Amino acid sequence: MNFPSFILIILTLTLGACSSQSNVSKNTRKLADPKPLVLLISIDGFKPEYLQRGLTPNLELLASSGASAQGMLPAFPSITFPNHFSMVTGLYPDHHGIVNNTMKDPTINEPFKLSSRTAVTNSAWWTGGIPIWVSAQQQGLRSSTLFWPGSESKIQGIQPNDWLFYDKGMTASSRVSKLMEWLDRPKAERADFATLYFEDVDSIGHRHGPNSNEVNIALSQVDKAIQQLISGLKDAGLFDQTTLVIVSDHGMAEVPSENQIQLNHLLSNFSQYSVEWQGPLAGINLNGDPEDLLIRSLKQNTHINCWPKREIPAKYHFGTHPRIPDVVCLADMGWTITQGLSLFNIPGQHGYDPELKEMHGIFIASGFKIRKAQLNTVENIEVYPFLCHLLGIKSEKNDAKDVLFKKIIQ
Repeated sequence: MNFPSFILIILTLTLGACSSQSNVSKNTRKLADPKPLVLLISIDGFKPEYLQRGLTPNLELLASSGASAQGMLPAFPSITFPNHFSMVTGLYPDHHGIVNNTMKDPTINEPFKLSSRTAVTNSAWWTGGIPIWVSAQQQGLRSSTLFWPGSESKIQGIQPNDWLFYDKGMTASSRVSKLMEWLDRPKAERADFATLYFEDVDSIGHRHGPNSNEVNIALSQVDKAIQQLISGLKDAGLFDQTTLVIVSDHGMAEVPSENQIQLNHLLSNFSQYSVEWQGPLAGINLNGDPEDLLIRSLKQNTHINCWPKREIPAKYHFGTHPRIPDVVCLADMGWTITQGLSLFNIPGQHGYDPELKEMHGIFIASGFKIRKAQLNTVENIEVYPFLCHLLGIKSEKNDAKDVLFKKIIQ
């Protein structure tokens, strides 16, 4: 063997040993670093029936091996932003103040709407509730939120250690990859609590209806993202110490295009009112129109129930917040309330009575410390104290009864 060949062999062996030693050190660090992780995952608009379609094997495996509920009751109204904030505060929307996806507030100049970044990032809208990532950081823990309503704004001067502006164009796979980039760090830099959000099942459900083939494709795609997440956690040495809590904010119902309740017909004798919300849930401000006569006119239609905000049924825990319009109307499932004739059909909608099965979300808890359990229907405000128990932090004042922890923690 000549001298150059001998040197090459020695270098190869040395580099191989260093590489092996580096991998061993990395793996040893992770195995010796069992910092628990609580990972909250929202699949927007995912109703329990979707799990029965045979398109989500990874979600089904997590549900069967851990704890799952027959359904999760959303807070009223059964729409996205109010319910996401309820799950991380334990408060009903009437108490935390995010009462709809669109709102007006007499003390805030700009209306709140999902498409307005200046509104979503304005802390004034979020003062009614303290989300779990704020409490976690105040109590010495770290958090990473890959999209969650409220995380784009400072609340009590605090934002998660890692966060992004919401980007609908970011694919499910890219979201998982970004979260794993945040999580694959040494213990001192890694989150104790993290969130992940997928909206495709909801947006496709609105566009094509919950019984469409397009929704089935979206279900399969989000399940593949869950598989990617599980693989990433295993590769990072984190899976065995991770508790996965998978939820959805509400379900989805089919709405025929002809099932429109047109307010301009019902209220043709009134001229001052303004429509603040429309859809399965409508909100009307009187602006001087007589309340009793206006509500009597609305009741001409048998597919809606309407109340002055002070008389909304107690079971909805809704009606005291100043951001709620003067009159609130709730349509029967399968009907939608419009200001006038709408030529744009939305075949899938939510916002109906939370007690309806089609409005229920999912609750799955699996992994570290979770025992196998089948639960009945649970309220989604119960997610918050459950997460606080998992993280070992003191909860803020909330509306939940704290019923989940004893049922499903080993």
